[in-house]
Amino acid sequence: MATPSTAEKMSEAYLVYSEWGPARATPRVERLAACFPEETDADRAAWIAEFDRVEAEIWRVAADGGPRTWSFAKFKKRLKGDFPFLNDAALQRAWTLTGYYTAHEGY
Repeated sequence: MATPSTAEKMSEAYLVYSEWGPARATPRVERLAACFPEETDADRAAWIAEFDRVEAEIWRVAADGGPRTWSFAKFKKRLKGDFPFLNDAALQRAWTLTGYYTAHEGY
């Protein structure tokens, strides 16, 4: 079995970072440490900082109307430009969050 690339690990880590439900009660740093024990604390902290940037971009798109004014293709192109590590599953999660934030905040 091949070793996952950094991008593959980061996409999987983003899915952990952005979990909802009962898992969200556990701090992100703890969830990431449990799921990626082979990574250093510094690497996981750098991932969290990058994922915080993804989250900020999701909020910007949501405030701009989210799915009412954006297609998934346009959203994907924008996020892949700044965050090329995001795979399809991570992009789909980000898109889902965009829709949720748009509706929840009434954008």
